[in-house]
Amino acid sequence: MNTAITSYKRLCANGEIENNHKQKELILRLVDFLRGTRKSFLDKIFSFTGKSKNKGCFYIHGKVGIGKTLIMDIIFKDFRNNNKNRFHFHEFMISAHDSLHKLRKEKQDNKEFLIAKFAKNFSKKTKFLFFDEFQVTNIADAMILGHLFSELFKNNVKIIITSNTHPDYLYKDGLQRELFLNFIQKIKEESLVYNLEIDTDYRKKNLDRNEVFFISSSSASSLKIDDIYKETIRDCEVEDKSINFKKRNFTIRNLANNSARFSFDELCGSETSAEDYLHLIKYVNMIFLENVPDFSDSNSNQQERFINLIDVLYDNQINLTMSSERKVDDLNSAHYLKDRFIRTKSRLSEMKSKNYRN
Repeated sequence: MNTAITSYKRLCANGEIENNHKQKELILRLVDFLRGTRKSFLDKIFSFTGKSKNKGCFYIHGKVGIGKTLIMDIIFKDFRNNNKNRFHFHEFMISAHDSLHKLRKEKQDNKEFLIAKFAKNFSKKTKFLFFDEFQVTNIADAMILGHLFSELFKNNVKIIITSNTHPDYLYKDGLQRELFLNFIQKIKEESLVYNLEIDTDYRKKNLDRNEVFFISSSSASSLKIDDIYKETIRDCEVEDKSINFKKRNFTIRNLANNSARFSFDELCGSETSAEDYLHLIKYVNMIFLENVPDFSDSNSNQQERFINLIDVLYDNQINLTMSSERKVDDLNSAHYLKDRFIRTKSRLSEMKSKNYRN
């Protein structure tokens, strides 16, 4: 776990993020929490209620764009434990509701029993649960969270949460909020509540840099792509849209506001063709493509699809935001595609320019 602070310092040294002593302090506190240690001076730093004991939850809150998700990503990546899991909160709740529905089909109607059984099954594989962007927006989640978290704590699951909101203000003005108050009390009793007090909105600063190509392995890069994507789609609803042509099905991933977001494998790793890409661009004016690998003779088929994709995007003035294993100029090639790939690299260089994107 000592590598977490090393990873943070490396990102700072590489100019990918700004050095912030409050972020570094948070990393050290999280390391202590995951190790199960508790030092006396923590009482001055954390606000919490309840008996003096090791807590089951570390709850981080603060303004948007101050690096909460970045810190969680660094900690999660560097925490060496096979029983860890990371979820966007809404993804987890969808999964929980689905699992509870399946358990009900086993002719068991006692909701408390079902939640206890779900938590016990879940804890067999997950002892460290990371929740990003924790927010409660509907009554279905609010109704079960108190009991669900109690059962997770009973099964010795440690939980790390990032949120824009202090626990006291969760589900504020929500329908039947009085039924949610027991959860708020439980989370405050079980949590180290940490306010990451930073005034700078790094998200806005990132968006001002006009970067569109990133290195895949960098936690900071992933967050910058998230920020660009969120800024691009604004508040539009995101969907996976299936389109059909010539008895073929093609799924446009994460489509919103004329933008789509794919992993490399989704767009170039399967049996896609230039015709698929031509149909895709009827629906988008921007593509987000993540985790482009380095190329060699071993993945030449995927490289050829990538070349075709870039040709289609370039010829139709489609904007591209991309992350790749290496910088574009340093990407290698399958031997027989080397000459074609020179043109692809040239086109990619032009596509990241302001002139192309305007």
